Amino acid sequence: MTIDSRPHFCPCTIVGQFARLVAVLALLLALAGAIAELALRKIARVQPVVLAATGLSPVVPDGWTGYRLRPSVPGPPEWIITNDLGMHAPRTYPLGKRARGKLRVAMLGSSVVYGLGQYFEYTIPAAAERALRQGGRRAEVLNFGTHSFNVVNISAMTQAYVHQFRPDAIVVVIDFPAGLPYWPIVTPAVAPSDMGIRKLGWREALLKRASEHSALFTVIDDPSTVRPFVRRVTRLPLEPELHPARPSVSVAAVSAPLSPLPSAGNVDPRAGSVEEIRAYEEKRRRDLAAPLAAMAAFCQEQSIALYFMTPYGPYFDLTDDELKQINVHPFLVEARRVYGSERRALAAEVETITAVVSAVAAAHSAQVIDMLEASRHATLRGSSDFTGDGIHFTAAGNVAVGKLIAARIAADFPPRPR
Repeated sequence: MTIDSRPHFCPCTIVGQFARLVAVLALLLALAGAIAELALRKIARVQPVVLAATGLSPVVPDGWTGYRLRPSVPGPPEWIITNDLGMHAPRTYPLGKRARGKLRVAMLGSSVVYGLGQYFEYTIPAAAERALRQGGRRAEVLNFGTHSFNVVNISAMTQAYVHQFRPDAIVVVIDFPAGLPYWPIVTPAVAPSDMGIRKLGWREALLKRASEHSALFTVIDDPSTVRPFVRRVTRLPLEPELHPARPSVSVAAVSAPLSPLPSAGNVDPRAGSVEEIRAYEEKRRRDLAAPLAAMAAFCQEQSIALYFMTPYGPYFDLTDDELKQINVHPFLVEARRVYGSERRALAAEVETITAVVSAVAAAHSAQVIDMLEASRHATLRGSSDFTGDGIHFTAAGNVAVGKLIAARIAADFPPRPR
């Protein structure tokens, strides 16, 4: 009789060893992830993304404006809250009549007016309302700012909805991207009802949610967030990825008089011909003037005072690193081809928007809060008004702009008797 001395392996032992191996690997991955998370936050200075600050806030399709903010979003955080009317506000507002002697101002624009990533008190409308009240006026300023709105959306919003609140004045804050008209697709068959609304698959949605809590997942979701650190360490001239220009549809020329075109002298050698530059500028002016003139004529007929605020930002005095950092590149693809460089294109576009706004306002008795000279002297490195993207304002910048707008309105609307 022989005795088998070979070891016998129980299946449960194999499973146990495999489980221990998996546990060890999971522990190592967790440790590596924790080290990467700490390094990204402390060394690369990458922080978890705030989804509301990236434009991923709830919206709903709208037949008049393309889309609007979804009503009654409760939050938190505070900066995604909307009221029952789809406005970024902590309370509702009655349509039509309001309390006697109360000044009502409606403010429209993109996420700049909305107050991206800011508490209510630090949005431009709230700052303007506070300044008006501190000046002795019973006033309320309604926030109609909506992410990614441009002048076409804003004009439609004014004529379809805003006038129903019977405001005494409407203030349109035209930041640089908002001054680039984006026309909807003409054919209904290819214009889905949810056009302009980004839909996420479950994997991308899960990754987006994880990126709210982790710098590591933020980098996995958007590797460009670590580009400034890599550029700083390696000295490599990394460039932001450029995206194709958004399509546009030309519109008929409007009757509003336009100021003369800027001189084409000193053209960048990489730029198009003088004729190409002139043709581009003329088309840009027509496309921009049309929705502005429609809005201005509508307000004039409705006896609503209209104010346009021109783009305000660090657009003229940028270092090379600052130019790479600010979020204007997707809006300059065509202009860069025409003018030869992004730097020249950005300055020319801001000047064009300002000129067209001024011309349309003069033709329709509207008012202009002209920020061109302030922009010429503004810098990212020397001002606390701007966030790093060069488009949005900091809390301090929002308050400063709100006070500026309030001062202009206060001068035109003396206090009313109670």
